[in-house]
Amino acid sequence: MMARSRARAAGLFVVATTLAALLAPTGSPAQTCGKDYVLKQGDTLADIARTVYGSASQWSIIYYANQDRLGDNTTLLVPGLAIKVPCIGSQAKPATPAAPQVEAALPPASATETAPFQLSSMLRRIDFLTADGYAPFTGRNLPEGGLLIDLLQSSMNLIKDQAKGGFDFQISWVNDWAAHLNPLLITRALDAGIPWTKPDCTNPASLDRSSQYRCQKFFFSDPFYESVTELFVRNNSDFVFEKDEQIAGRTLCLTKGWSTYDLDKDGRNWVKNGTITLMQPQTIEECFRLLDDGTADAVAVAELTGQAVAAAMGMADRVHAAKRPINIETMHVIIAKTHPHARTVLYYVNSSLAKLKETGAYDAIVAKHLEQFWNSQGQGQPPQPPSTGSAAPSPVSSSKKPAPTSQSKPEPPKPNADGRRTAQP
Repeated sequence: MMARSRARAAGLFVVATTLAALLAPTGSPAQTCGKDYVLKQGDTLADIARTVYGSASQWSIIYYANQDRLGDNTTLLVPGLAIKVPCIGSQAKPATPAAPQVEAALPPASATETAPFQLSSMLRRIDFLTADGYAPFTGRNLPEGGLLIDLLQSSMNLIKDQAKGGFDFQISWVNDWAAHLNPLLITRALDAGIPWTKPDCTNPASLDRSSQYRCQKFFFSDPFYESVTELFVRNNSDFVFEKDEQIAGRTLCLTKGWSTYDLDKDGRNWVKNGTITLMQPQTIEECFRLLDDGTADAVAVAELTGQAVAAAMGMADRVHAAKRPINIETMHVIIAKTHPHARTVLYYVNSSLAKLKETGAYDAIVAKHLEQFWNSQGQGQPPQPPSTGSAAPSPVSSSKKPAPTSQSKPEPPKPNADGRRTAQP
């Protein structure tokens, strides 16, 4: 998926620069960031980036911010199409009319029943960034965008309702996880990303480069949800994963763009030391195809996401999750440390999420989405272990897996036996 996006982006840049050479551009009119721009004959992304950002090389910022509008036809910039031109770096976003009764101090000394959040007059909008492909957690084809997006939107709506027109937010979808970190979030073209797991930033030497980058460059919100990474294996496989030593010599598949942190943490170093062969195709579906034809021994993926993909591909009766999970983590919103309103964004996210849990709305949203998920799989409850009659282990229900602990943050509400765990990039 990431390579395809990059290939499309590269093709778009070539065509854009070629059009600039072949056509006599009339020149983009004065344009500022934070507003839509209507394409004219001869326009190129490079020209627009040069006008707005002062550098043609920033064309990819505009490209990634407009994947939903450009669609599959990325070889042409159609005159008359309106595209977003996001602000980056120190560029100021357009001012929003002042909101009534908005306070500037953060955080509040104490919340009141009528005004639980103390609002900032400096932050009027947050643009969040996510991607498809993580049922039941994120997906434009899922109700409310998936469980995590529903939680985020419900939390932000609490802030929005109190602001009475002085605050708004938006969810953008870009299906290229590498582009989320750089350029979209690090340049502040978009404000914050979800969902990302938090590595052990106290031990950077144990992390892969992607995880080190996240620790160095980003802040993490309070956890939104528990996560567990599992190995999906074939029912007729001789691969048994009950201890780390059994992984040696095996071929694992992990979607390209996802961190290998789970595979190297706690001294495992499966990837660093070449203990395993790692395959990284563009999509999780490709991983499951490689598993099905025997090319891969296992797929490392979120438990529920793996079950959803297996069911959609008609493989639910041929694969299962190994008994032992690889890792248990939590999922977060991330925001660049260089963002001028990083502290305020984190306060909004953390305080509204806490309020959602306090009122019971959090548990209701989670229960709704998990019920929809299991119903979509043709099951009213999590599946029971299959009887394979082979040497392969049988999966156990999520309620029997060890619960994650937290030493630095309050423990989240205890999960029911509903599989409330997944993994994210």
